[in-house]
Amino acid sequence: MKNIGTQQKKQSEKYLNEFVENRMLKYGVDRDYPAINGSSKLSPFIRNGQIHVSNIWDKCYKYKSKNISVKKYLNEIGWREFSHSLINYFPEMLKGNLRKEFDKFPWDKNAKNLKAWKNGMTGYPIVDAGMRQLYETGWMHNRIRMVVGSFLVKHLRINWKEGEKHFRNCLLDFNEANNVAQWQWVAGCGADAAPYFRIFNPILQGEKFDKQGLYVKKWVPELERVPSKFIHKPWEMETKYQEAIKTKIGSDYPSPIVVHEEARNAALKAFQTLKN
Repeated sequence: MKNIGTQQKKQSEKYLNEFVENRMLKYGVDRDYPAINGSSKLSPFIRNGQIHVSNIWDKCYKYKSKNISVKKYLNEIGWREFSHSLINYFPEMLKGNLRKEFDKFPWDKNAKNLKAWKNGMTGYPIVDAGMRQLYETGWMHNRIRMVVGSFLVKHLRINWKEGEKHFRNCLLDFNEANNVAQWQWVAGCGADAAPYFRIFNPILQGEKFDKQGLYVKKWVPELERVPSKFIHKPWEMETKYQEAIKTKIGSDYPSPIVVHEEARNAALKAFQTLKN
């Protein structure tokens, strides 16, 4: 057992050195593109105690360059520690909303939509790719975590606690403080939270950060024949074209379980109830 622990520690140090030397200087940009290996991938090692955040901080802070990417990565380490401080001073966050006005938010208890989200079958390719990556690997790209989180709590209006529980059960890098704080950030009910009316458009997020659909096609292979023009909105392809590429939306791949514009309006209307 001791040898296994030593090997894992050496592997974590190898990952850290490789990231610092080869990818950290481009982290500020590359971290947003899920098809690029732009993040550190150190979170599972942190979670399992094979490397400590102080070691990562010291290694990065002492790096010869202090460009914007290095600063952004150090900021992410800081956010992690901020999450731990939050649950230390506000342990009630572990069981409920930090912002108590959200206790009366009209969440939608829709088991069918929740199952579709968990299984990566929502009909929105960037969301489904993220959920399938999570299920198959126990990890999900950070930008995609925000997209799938926003989709659950705003497009589907399902309580963030359901997403937190699913991530808790699936993530290899699960960290209680980070998981709770980040889900409440996405839902708008936590500290320094994203405002509830900031609703990620899964189509635009896909077109901006996975323009060619490389990430989507890796995790949603049934869409591999769909051209990049339609990869994030395949339902817009004409039926005859779907038949030509043998990718029929509604059978080979699901139709969207909600319409973006309608779901967005419903979310904003629900948010207004908190002001009454």
